[in-house]
Amino acid sequence: MRLHHLTVSAFGPFAGEEHIDFDELCDAGLFLLTGPTGAGKTTILDAVCFALYGSVPGVRGVKALKSQHATDEARPEVVLDFSVRDRRFVVRRSPEWIRPKRRGSGFTTENATATLIEKTRGEDHLLSSRAQEVGHFIGELIGMQSTQFVQVALLPQGDFQKFLRASSQDRHDVLQHLFRTDRYSRIEEWVHDHSRSLKERCATGEAAVVRVLDTIAERTGTEPPQDFAEALSWADGLIDEAATTLTAVRDQHAAATSSMVEARARHDEALRVLSLIERRDQARATLADLARDEEGESEARRLVDADDRASRCLPLLRMFDEALASREEAGRVWSQALHRLETLDLGRPLPSPLTADGLAELERHIRASATRLEALLPRERELHEARTAVAEADTQLAEATAAHAKARERLEAVPAALEQARAKVQAVAAVAGRAAALTLQLDQARQRLVAAHEAEQCEVSLDGLRDAERDARDRAADARERVQDLTARRLAGIAAELAGQLAEGEACQVCGSTEHPAPAETSSAAVTETEQAEAAAAYDARSADYAAASGKVLQAEQRLQGLREAAGQLSCDEAASEVERHEADLAEARQAQAELERAEVTVTRLAAEQQQLTAAVHELDTRVATLTQTTYTLRLTIETLAAEIAGAVGNDAKLSDEVLRLSSVASSLGEAREALCDHDACVVRAEELEAHALSSAREHEFDDLVALRAAVLQPSERARLELLLESRAQAAARAHAVLEGDDVRSLESQDTPDVAALAAELTAAEQQEAAVARIRHQREDVTEALARQRLRLEQAVTAWGPVREEYLRADSMSKLVRGMSADNQLQMRLSAYVLATRLDQVVAAANERLAHMRDQRYLLQRTGRAARKGAQAGLGLEVIDQWAGDVRDPSTLSGGETFVVSLALALGLADVVTQEAGGTEIETLFVDEGFGTLDPDTLDDVMDRLDDLRTGGRAVGVVSHVSELRNRIPTQLHVEKRRNGSAVSVRTAVG
Repeated sequence: MRLHHLTVSAFGPFAGEEHIDFDELCDAGLFLLTGPTGAGKTTILDAVCFALYGSVPGVRGVKALKSQHATDEARPEVVLDFSVRDRRFVVRRSPEWIRPKRRGSGFTTENATATLIEKTRGEDHLLSSRAQEVGHFIGELIGMQSTQFVQVALLPQGDFQKFLRASSQDRHDVLQHLFRTDRYSRIEEWVHDHSRSLKERCATGEAAVVRVLDTIAERTGTEPPQDFAEALSWADGLIDEAATTLTAVRDQHAAATSSMVEARARHDEALRVLSLIERRDQARATLADLARDEEGESEARRLVDADDRASRCLPLLRMFDEALASREEAGRVWSQALHRLETLDLGRPLPSPLTADGLAELERHIRASATRLEALLPRERELHEARTAVAEADTQLAEATAAHAKARERLEAVPAALEQARAKVQAVAAVAGRAAALTLQLDQARQRLVAAHEAEQCEVSLDGLRDAERDARDRAADARERVQDLTARRLAGIAAELAGQLAEGEACQVCGSTEHPAPAETSSAAVTETEQAEAAAAYDARSADYAAASGKVLQAEQRLQGLREAAGQLSCDEAASEVERHEADLAEARQAQAELERAEVTVTRLAAEQQQLTAAVHELDTRVATLTQTTYTLRLTIETLAAEIAGAVGNDAKLSDEVLRLSSVASSLGEAREALCDHDACVVRAEELEAHALSSAREHEFDDLVALRAAVLQPSERARLELLLESRAQAAARAHAVLEGDDVRSLESQDTPDVAALAAELTAAEQQEAAVARIRHQREDVTEALARQRLRLEQAVTAWGPVREEYLRADSMSKLVRGMSADNQLQMRLSAYVLATRLDQVVAAANERLAHMRDQRYLLQRTGRAARKGAQAGLGLEVIDQWAGDVRDPSTLSGGETFVVSLALALGLADVVTQEAGGTEIETLFVDEGFGTLDPDTLDDVMDRLDDLRTGGRAVGVVSHVSELRNRIPTQLHVEKRRNGSAVSVRTAVG
């Protein structure tokens, strides 16, 4: 996977739109991403990760990605152009952000969006426009999820060092997530959960057996067996004993039941005879009571008969009562109507005597007068409308006159202000026109200032490089002298060296003789070939160091010359003074631009206002004349209409009020006439109904209407009398029926039985039967319960056995996969055992890089020991110190050593993860910070290893603000921090 181009807008510290051409950076193979702290170097890596996966490394959430320097309306967006296996893609992604509402006040939330386009033969093909689908598609395409991509491609700031110093458990979590081996952890959890579930089931089965045994023991009063294998035979013995006891108790209960039945029969017969005697005596007493109250019965019958006769006359009596009530109401209404007529102004006296015809004639006369006045009502409305219109016209005329005076006054003042504004435009236009040229001059001055600063830094660095060159030259000279000295010493002792190679019977290499009478002896100052070769190798190394140092000096001198030319041979102070001068001129020009814009706006506004005022004055002249004529016409109309209405009703009266008064009087006369007619009709009807009611009362044997009303009974009284007569008849019938029955007649020859003695005998028999029955029921319950509990016991034992065996097997397997069993000699979890192979691959890849370091001091190895008792084993890391021949904990390394080892481990992890992901090669890598802890030699080694990563066309971006790296890496992406947001630029260092 290779990055080509990145565009960020309103993202993080970048307020505007910034473009990064990775193709230009990657052509150099190794480039530096540099800038001050907080400028946004790491944000560029966040933008790459966000574009691909919709998330960013670290703790910052995607909802905080909107730039605080950008305007509220600016949309945060990232566009990334990348390729994977010869396929070209463009992903465009925007996070969730808040913008002002387009209508009204307040803010609204814009949802996150994403689109993925594939470029094929110059055409764009939309693959997806759904955010989650885009992230899933890219993950499948690259073969990595976001966490893996960050670990492989970004090597985030400080995070890759955590893996070296992490605990075994933390390292387990990281590796499991990267290599997606969580299925083995799920296997561990499933086996453990399965074992725990079976343990609960086993405990439940055992508890069920114990509960049944305890229940049986409690019912029988015995102790349960301690061995569960004897439980069933113990229960069978208890059931046999209970059955024998139950048989004897059942025989006793049968005899007691027979005695109780005989005693109950004798007692029931005595109660029957006693009840018949009591019924006979009660019937005789009832007949005697009825005979003593015969007069009351006769009076009740008379009252009921009179109520029956009166009920036939009630309809006429009710009609007569209703007529009386109607006559009274009609009289009241007529009195009220007459009183109202006496208070009204009728214009003439009431007719005497008062008759319906007289009232009707007076009503017709008044209604005719109201009709004549009603015909004049439209003229009164016209008068009211004319008065309202003249008042409105007067108001409008006054307003138009005032507006006309104000507009004319403003129109006379505008020309002077317009002339003054035009003069201001001419004055500032010349100064504002210099802004573009001054901006270009300021940019050039700032570039010269930057070059001057870098030149000063380069001079300081050059002094150090020259010192290093001199040291390297001295070391090379010393090494050359040592080679010469060792060569001379070896030549001096070459005879002894050859003598040491002689063997008895073999020819001499110099003279060819097989006899060696006096071989030379080796002195203490002799030099071996190995020592001479080592000295020569050391000289070669020192010569190479001297050549490298000379090259660096030459490169720095060339870079210094280029920076001085770029600075225009100015010093830092001179360049800074030039920048300040151009900034002051540019500020003055920009202020003039702002004043020019305001002056031009003022000229435009005053010219438009002059035209509007001219038109307004002309329009107001016409309006004043029109309103003056309108008010004159309306006043003539008001005088004419007022005179006409005053002739009809007088000057003080209102026409509409007089029409309403006459209509009300006519209505009152009509109501009085109707009330008089109703009253006369009600009087006649009441007299007729009174005569009919009196005739009906005499026909039914009543003297007058008073007697008729007195004979009518209330419904409750009537019901009481009827109930009294009916109850007396029923009581007499029941008493006669009892006395005439055969069972009562047969009592004459029998004595009264002794019920108390028979009841005591029955109670004793029942108590005896109940006592024996309780014993029987208890024994039956015990026997049945023992049978049920024996069945439950058999079921519980049968169900518990297989579960117990399965639990023992599952518990053994659970301890094995979790490293807690004696069978697991490594004491490692299954998931840790699987990950240990991956960690070995990572360590091997890391050691391959550490082996190429200059000192070759450190190597990594995996350890299976736990850091402390109870901690996870199998994924620990140790550092082998080859110089000291010792094994060290990673926490004992210094800052620079930790960075080197961690970087090697991170790169090894990236290689293994890439291979695990399906071979998708990451062609653009980033290493974020940490170089400031390295000494120069170690920094050289690290840079060499990063150079090695470029093989095969890969590019490496180093994220750092260490000044030494700016001298080592020519191709640089600078992030500049500004007040209004950061900006990026690509630079190539001179030299």
